[in-house]
Amino acid sequence: MCSWYLPKVKKFCQEFLRVILQDKKLVVLENDIQKHLPSAFNKNAVLDMLCRLGDNSIVNVEIQLTKEKEHAKRIFTYASKIKNYLTEKGTKYKDLKDIIEIYLTKEDIFKKGSTVYEVEMNIVSDQNEQVSKWDAGLKVFYVNTEGLTNKNINEYLKMLTDKTTINKKYKQTTIIKQELYKIGGATMSKEMRAILDSERAEGKAEGRAEGRAEGRVEGMKQGMQQGMLKVLIDMVKDKLLSVADAAKRLGVSEKEFMRLSKA
Repeated sequence: MCSWYLPKVKKFCQEFLRVILQDKKLVVLENDIQKHLPSAFNKNAVLDMLCRLGDNSIVNVEIQLTKEKEHAKRIFTYASKIKNYLTEKGTKYKDLKDIIEIYLTKEDIFKKGSTVYEVEMNIVSDQNEQVSKWDAGLKVFYVNTEGLTNKNINEYLKMLTDKTTINKKYKQTTIIKQELYKIGGATMSKEMRAILDSERAEGKAEGRAEGRAEGRVEGMKQGMQQGMLKVLIDMVKDKLLSVADAAKRLGVSEKEFMRLSKA
């Protein structure tokens, strides 16, 4: 991965889960984005976000932007695959890691106006008595951007899902979005533009001490281009970006990009 990418994504995952699970002390020890779970006997699975927390429980976040009718079966299947993938031969049942599944959607699947729905599994007698909860080491949360019952989660999800919105209250998510927009050249909101303009202004101030106005401007441009070049080279090496796309984003030909990457 790119040098800036891994540690910042880990912090972003932690911030994301702290908001969604409403636990300010939650700690992410490890994280994988687009984690591939291979299987020799059945359908493989690619997980959107897989994290191991400080208490060793495992969180899988699935982001579903389209309508999914069989979401319950999908969640249960993925949880089973994760449990199987992480369980070594000879592990005792009492030592199996707890799994938390977060299913994030744009629409409120259940149409009750809530932001978060938690699945509870209960043991019920043949007389329809609630005996107790069934603890299978699995917690499931449905979270959606349409519900209006949790102000903090609503605020965060709006910022997360809107390409051009930032919120300094959520520092790590804002940092990731800034980095991606710098590389991708996406249209920015006024707030995002103000932050980047401020950073550029600081660069100009430092450059003033080094020479004439023309030299400062040119030096700043070169510095910004060198920084972007390094990030793009890392992304090409990590196969996150093609040479053609990297050259286009830097504003040079593919041949020139290859020359610069070897310089």
